[in-house]
Amino acid sequence: MKLAEYKGKKLLQTHGIKTPESILVNNKDYASLSYGKEKYHQFFKKHGAAMIKAQVLGGERKKKGLVFEATDYEASLVKIDELYRMEYNGESITTLLIEEKLDSQKEFFLSIMYDTNQRKPMILFSEQGGVNIETEQDKIKKIFPKKVSGISIAEGEAVATDAATAEVISRAYQCFIEYDCTQLEINPLILTASGTLYAADAKITIDDSAVPRQEDLTESSEKTNFTTLELLARKIDQGDHRGVAGKTFVELDGDIAVLASGGGASLTSMDALIEAGGLPANYTEYSGNPSREKVKKLTEITLSKKNLHGCLVIGGTANFTDIYETLSGFVEGLKSLPTFPRYPIVVRRAGPRDKEAFTMLKNFAKENNLDITLFGEETPMSHAAKVMVEKVNVYTRMV
Repeated sequence: MKLAEYKGKKLLQTHGIKTPESILVNNKDYASLSYGKEKYHQFFKKHGAAMIKAQVLGGERKKKGLVFEATDYEASLVKIDELYRMEYNGESITTLLIEEKLDSQKEFFLSIMYDTNQRKPMILFSEQGGVNIETEQDKIKKIFPKKVSGISIAEGEAVATDAATAEVISRAYQCFIEYDCTQLEINPLILTASGTLYAADAKITIDDSAVPRQEDLTESSEKTNFTTLELLARKIDQGDHRGVAGKTFVELDGDIAVLASGGGASLTSMDALIEAGGLPANYTEYSGNPSREKVKKLTEITLSKKNLHGCLVIGGTANFTDIYETLSGFVEGLKSLPTFPRYPIVVRRAGPRDKEAFTMLKNFAKENNLDITLFGEETPMSHAAKVMVEKVNVYTRMV
């Protein structure tokens, strides 16, 4: 479960991490819009400037015009009205986080997540924060805490340059553990002229299986917990226990749709895709021999995302999953789309009835002039991911 920025910051505050002074406003009705406008007016008068942030689930908000600095009150009202008329991933923008503009002297990057190879939490830290820092691996330090329960200041100082920053890292890690997070990112972590550290942003994801333990984070009235596609995917498994398809579905910012099979294999395939330079549009998996109907629904939802440039259907060698049945569901999902995709599709699957499935897919691709590349168990998943990225690069140059 992904949290909106303002909710993530509330979690950080519970662990003593400072965040900028802020107000939350929305446009759900005329009364709240009018009240929010007055709150903003008073806030702007107090601070003389503000950061306006649309509360949506996803990255690159600033690049997409969903975050901006307001230095002129009247001009900012026009931009706020524009925000309220925009959509993000098919959702209307209804809630804004308005924050004081910090006097930034230095920016850091901090991320805590689970390493899929080591199978334990990993802390990433950089003396440089901001947009695209995740791609500059040479500037990011990495440590694995000796104890899962917490880290010492000394461990924090192994990546940070001073005790104050190390303290923030330690507090963020405690938050990560206490709230069953799968990701906690602060980018940027800002050092002001007064020497105070602030979390200027917060991207936090809670483990879905731990949601019942975190009831204070899951108000049913809030739509910001899941995107529309994530909600639709989760409904696939409701009342149908024939395998799993859609229970795990996280929407991402990339352009390569992913339909992965098997917990460990699906994580490995995501790592391989990213390492090859690809940007996944989602993370999902199906397993346990799901029916073709469930795979069809998952395919429809996954491929309904806009601006896709490729689709990767990938998994290890199955023992019990009927490959013909599940790939038939994939084909039926393609048939139900408004138009067949012109972008490349790469399939790497193996298991019961895989030869029948591949013959069916070859015929289907030929009949409908689709670009489908098939790989069996003789091909490593990493190679299939690399081919996917290469084909996407060619396709994007053509469109």
